[in-house]
Amino acid sequence: MAAFAAAASLKTTILHILQSSRISYIPSSSSMLKEAYIEMSFLQLLLLELDRTKCYKIRTEVNAWDERIKEIVWGFEDILENHLVDQILPQLESSRGGLSSFIVDLQILDPNIAIFIMIVVFLKVGYFTEMENMPEEEGEPISSRIDFGGINSNMVGLSAEYEEVRDYLLAKKEDNCCCCYAISGMAGVGKTTFAKKIFDDPLIQEHFNLRAWVKVGRKCERSELFRCILAQVDPNTYNNRQAQEEGDEYEKLVKFFGETCMGKRCLIVFDDVWGTDLMHCFPNVQILMTSRLGMILYNKTYDLRLLDEEESRQLLAEKVFGEKSFPSHLEEFGEEIADKCEGLPLMIVTLAELLSKEEKTPKYWNEVAKKRHKVFKDAYNQIAEVFYPSYDYLPQYLKICFLYLGAFPPYSDMDKRSLFNQLSAEGFLEPVAKQTSENILDDLEGFMVQCTEELARQYNILLLGLNPSESLFLKNEFRVHSCWQHLCKKEASKVKFLHVLESWDDDMKDQRRLCAHYNTLFAFKEVYDSIQSDCASTTRSLLCYGKYHQYPMPIHAMDFKLLRVLGCLKVRFYDIPLEFLKLVCLKYLALAYNKELPASISNLFQLQFLIILPHQYIKKRGILSYLPAEIWDMPELQHIQVLERELPTPTSDATLDKLSSLLGVSANSCTREILKRIPNLKELTLIIVLNPYDDDVDSNSLIGLSYISEELHKLQQLTYSIRNPELKQRFLLPLSMFPSSLRRLVLRGLGCPWRDMNGIGSMLPNLEKLKLEEYAFRGPEWDMEQGSFLKLQSLVIEDTDLVRWRPQHGSLPNLEFLSIRHCYKLQQLDWFPTVVKTCTIELFQCIPSAFFSAKQLRPESLFNVIFWSSFCDENSRLASLLG
Repeated sequence: MAAFAAAASLKTTILHILQSSRISYIPSSSSMLKEAYIEMSFLQLLLLELDRTKCYKIRTEVNAWDERIKEIVWGFEDILENHLVDQILPQLESSRGGLSSFIVDLQILDPNIAIFIMIVVFLKVGYFTEMENMPEEEGEPISSRIDFGGINSNMVGLSAEYEEVRDYLLAKKEDNCCCCYAISGMAGVGKTTFAKKIFDDPLIQEHFNLRAWVKVGRKCERSELFRCILAQVDPNTYNNRQAQEEGDEYEKLVKFFGETCMGKRCLIVFDDVWGTDLMHCFPNVQILMTSRLGMILYNKTYDLRLLDEEESRQLLAEKVFGEKSFPSHLEEFGEEIADKCEGLPLMIVTLAELLSKEEKTPKYWNEVAKKRHKVFKDAYNQIAEVFYPSYDYLPQYLKICFLYLGAFPPYSDMDKRSLFNQLSAEGFLEPVAKQTSENILDDLEGFMVQCTEELARQYNILLLGLNPSESLFLKNEFRVHSCWQHLCKKEASKVKFLHVLESWDDDMKDQRRLCAHYNTLFAFKEVYDSIQSDCASTTRSLLCYGKYHQYPMPIHAMDFKLLRVLGCLKVRFYDIPLEFLKLVCLKYLALAYNKELPASISNLFQLQFLIILPHQYIKKRGILSYLPAEIWDMPELQHIQVLERELPTPTSDATLDKLSSLLGVSANSCTREILKRIPNLKELTLIIVLNPYDDDVDSNSLIGLSYISEELHKLQQLTYSIRNPELKQRFLLPLSMFPSSLRRLVLRGLGCPWRDMNGIGSMLPNLEKLKLEEYAFRGPEWDMEQGSFLKLQSLVIEDTDLVRWRPQHGSLPNLEFLSIRHCYKLQQLDWFPTVVKTCTIELFQCIPSAFFSAKQLRPESLFNVIFWSSFCDENSRLASLLG
């Protein structure tokens, strides 16, 4: 399970060592290390072969070999990185002004590398042998596969979804046509209950002459599948035939099935399907299929949703009390308990069974609601047994992502950028396309997006909201259900991959990564001592994901040596500890820190992601804060995120060729001398903080930004924000600041006239997303010029004095989403689209006349108008939403 992650990590470690511009080697001392890299590549190919095996193969022994391989690879990686640190640190300490490069002798490791390769070869043989001889699960008897009598079809909610599926199955189909409706969704979401309710529906029973239910599971041979069906559609004839022809061949069973169903309407339910190889077209048969996997190859697919809050509360109350609501003295706690189940029926039912056996007092239910009682953990452990196969049969590369998800707190969305960057810094992401320096970052990002999409859509493990346009009326969630998160943490801790601290007496022996959802745990002496003695010397990640803690904690004094990822934005630092500046393996650093960064930050020569945000933002008038000049000696930097810290003017010819994101700086970081040194920048966020009532502000300060388009030819995302703007001020926008490569543009607080926006539109032929917020532009009318914004797909206008919006003929031919928010003066939208393309118009906190104007747009079929405003009473709002 973790061997693939270990091999990926070691490959990345070796690659960074061999390609580092700041490491010089004793001649010929790196050849053996290259052999180790090649061996890891072959090892990964072997491990990937497991993904080709059938899901009914028992992996117990293979997983044991995987564990052995992981331990060996981890052990060698520790030796390698310890050797690197032991050779570099003395050179750093003996140098006063810092070194531009370090001399490393790798020949000393040749015997270790040779032994390591020999052991890996031996382990590969054992792994391959075990994989080739994996035993199969025992198939279930036909009697249990077709026994659906004990399945409860009582269902709460989902009535509209139920009617949609039922009506589809009842609809008239062409003769000799096989139609399949696939119900997919997370394990425990109620797919079997849903299918059973359809199966038992009186209209379904009346419509179909023959019905059959088959529990497929991970192992079900094709012949067995037909025997299960035939045993239900014609049991008497089938039993007689079985007695005469024991062991019918597949072709005979198919023929018998065809004879039995000829001229009849037949419905077959395949429950708990794990693959597509058993599904075939049956003449004149309707198929309803359930699967925890995403099924996209069938006539119709429906992803069964989680229950909403009201449905969750009703289900819990029914299961515990037999009523649709809680007793009044338990109502508050019952609602809180139900909400913590996050809409998963299996979790609600399991928790209800446990609660039914306990006292029903406010004191007890309050303890459960606050998760101070073990009843939640007991329920999670029971559900983990149902969930585990979904994890065990994940592809190898997805298991890495899955285990890492356990680091994030439950009941909250994860920060997508942080997850991607940390996985990259850990060395778990590898480019999947061209192996060139120009494309490697794109490949990593694309690979991570692919992984999250697969976890969400194909394997139903990740909750991923479809909201590409950032609509206020759609969920943009990116999180793991708490049941999955429990399994993430449990499995990750078991294989020593990652441990989430939950108590002062946690066992942290040999854990590779540490995370806390309560940051104060790091301040306990017992925790401090355990980390120092049990895992600090090999820990690769330290993540503080609890609530913000305004006082420092002694995490720097735990003798970390090989740390790669340090995420401490939720912990305040008065000063950057000297121990942090010796972490030469560090690739990701995120701190809450107010003071100037020391010059010795360049000691972190492998750093790729630098995130420094202030504990409290206090700006000194007229004083600019700069990153140290030594930042230009950190060529591995890919991402810099700061607030009101500037890039200094380089004093040498150094460049940051790998830097793709620069967030939080101001126009002072956009001189030609600086921009020329970051030529591959793809994302730039500029923030100007104005001093209130400052008469010295230069309203023309944007003119110097014209170098952006001249130097940043690969820039795709640009954000420019003016904070504390005054309406009397207007900033002049030089059109030359916008490179034609831009695909996403966000502007805030500029106070420019709308005619400037037309000029911008003519400069950006590739623009797809545009956000104009906080009086970015002002004036009563925006007459959008003809033929502008030809590729724009999403437009957001928020907080402006706009009264009339009028795109001219031929503009916005590809617009799919328009959101106008907090525009209290908007009265009229005049738009005559020239291309037949449906567009959603979202009006939030606008006056009703704007809504009525939008409803008058023609042709009406092209516009889906959504409206919400506190200016209207509830009935008006509902009428508006319903159109």
